[in-house]
Amino acid sequence: MTAADLQQDRASTDVATVERITRALIDAGPDESAVVAEICRIAESLGLQTVVTDASPGRPNVEVVLPGEPGPGLLFLGHSDVVPAGEGWTGDPFRSRVHDGRIVGRGACDMKGGLAAVLAAMGSPARRGVVPARTVTLACVVDEEDTGLGIRAWVSDRTDQTGRPPAFTGCVVAEPTAGTVIVGCRGAANIVLTVTGRSAHAGRPENGRSAVVAAARVVGEIDGLHAELAAVPHPVLGAASWNVGRIDGGTGPSIVAGRCRLEIDRRLLPDDDVDAVVVDLLRRARLVTDLDVDAYVEMEMPGFLTDESSPLVESALAALRSTGAPDPSTAVWTASCDGGFVARDLGVPTIVLGPGDLEAQAHQPDESVDLLEVARLSRAYARLMTEQRP
Repeated sequence: MTAADLQQDRASTDVATVERITRALIDAGPDESAVVAEICRIAESLGLQTVVTDASPGRPNVEVVLPGEPGPGLLFLGHSDVVPAGEGWTGDPFRSRVHDGRIVGRGACDMKGGLAAVLAAMGSPARRGVVPARTVTLACVVDEEDTGLGIRAWVSDRTDQTGRPPAFTGCVVAEPTAGTVIVGCRGAANIVLTVTGRSAHAGRPENGRSAVVAAARVVGEIDGLHAELAAVPHPVLGAASWNVGRIDGGTGPSIVAGRCRLEIDRRLLPDDDVDAVVVDLLRRARLVTDLDVDAYVEMEMPGFLTDESSPLVESALAALRSTGAPDPSTAVWTASCDGGFVARDLGVPTIVLGPGDLEAQAHQPDESVDLLEVARLSRAYARLMTEQRP
């Protein structure tokens, strides 16, 4: 793509375009299938190719493709689901509106604005019949906000290509980062641990074996594990961590608790093996109780870390400068995202870069995103898409 083509891309990625796309995605509502249908409609109107596959029955992933020259391409990653609307809204959460230059609606920040920015950037060369230097793919997956069903299915479809050259030179997750290039994040695992004791009448508690008492000892052991991790932080990502977020045990005060369940968050470093984490947790739990203890992983999202000197990071910073950002920077996240699967399972360098402020706007009543920021990030994406080097 020539410099003139690039300049035309920048000019054509205007506020009206990203507003139209963002609003359409919000107005599609909370159903993933409806959002995917809207993505397909928008993509096809822009001259882009689409491929829809079910991650599970009725829960479709979609790929939007802008074909380019042969060779590994560039991947953009997003998700179609949103968190529940909740209370506190001043209007219908799924009827978008614009107020003071911001689009308001559930998912505006996380992450319909990011999806709109990618689609607008892909659509400009497609409409004009320009073939980019490399194929650009947007993978929009289901279930990011819950168990990662969509990204697991999408990655699984690509991990049987042993011996083939990599399909992508880099991955850009379009989650909201306020325009900062996120080069890494810790992963996360939800672990469910269950202690099984023996019920008895509370008048003779010695006739039973309290699962709640045993679980309390396990919680103390987990607190010790957390302190051990805090003492050896990763130099960039910080320490892995433990948090017991929920305890559910027993049936009433007059009954010795026969069962207790702990719901635990474990933040993971990129090299952590969650199965080994669970084995160690069970070993430590069994040191403090002889009751039956079991555990399983309910959800896992791996972490990742990309070298700041990598071509992908340098290109992203240059793309931001081209939009007028005076001093774009890199950072790491305390959150986690689907990009960890792409980095771990496909070996693709990964960053997170998108419009919106995750902490200030996402998952809140009257969620919103700044239209000018969406347009600026779309121009940055267009620049990334035209980069010649891998």
